Amino acid sequence: MATPTPVVAGVVRDDDGHPVAAARVYVVDAPVPVPDIAALSGPDGTFSVGLPVAGRYTMEAAAEGRAPARATFEVVPGHNWLDLRLGG
Repeated sequence: MATPTPVVAGVVRDDDGHPVAAARVYVVDAPVPVPDIAALSGPDGTFSVGLPVAGRYTMEAAAEGRAPARATFEVVPGHNWLDLRLGG
């Protein structure tokens, strides 16, 4: 049986906890080379990014007029959840 491809899904929020639409979410550091692309969060702040392998990743979210949010975490095969909070 094949190992499921890792997917990171989550939500981008402002510092008050409200969802942020159209935030760019991208990989900053990964265990293997990854394309230089970004996902955009939806109207409800949610996003989903497929990753090539499990391992330690750093991801960042950025939106116009807000300080970016960054998180480093361990990605496992299958679905992973990430909640990113942008600064004011």
